[in-house]
Amino acid sequence: MRLVLDASVAVAAARVREPSHRAAQARVARILRGEDELIVPTIFSVEVVAALARVDEPAAEIRAYVDALLRVAARIVPLSPVVARRARETAMRWRLRAADALYVSLASWESLPLCTLDREMRQRGAGACEAIDP
Repeated sequence: MRLVLDASVAVAAARVREPSHRAAQARVARILRGEDELIVPTIFSVEVVAALARVDEPAAEIRAYVDALLRVAARIVPLSPVVARRARETAMRWRLRAADALYVSLASWESLPLCTLDREMRQRGAGACEAIDP
């Protein structure tokens, strides 16, 4: 399956104490095995690193994990002026936070499901793209 992966899933997969850890870990394992195809905005790696660093995960492990995900990504979409314009319009229309708008607009533009654990992103972005659980 080809999908846009929200950072919330990658973070939950890496943290055993997260409520959706097992489901997220299973999704990330499918991605790392090449069973699911990953498309992410450039901000994905920064969000995952920041979330894991803030809870004191070891830096070397964070780097290895994020690098592994980026290596298997089918595409990492840069924040170009065109992408930023689409995200701005998405943020205004669906009342989304900035980073959330990047994921929702990418999923919408690519006609791909957005795999997320973020309830607000899922609810507000429902009219723009399909949201799926890990």
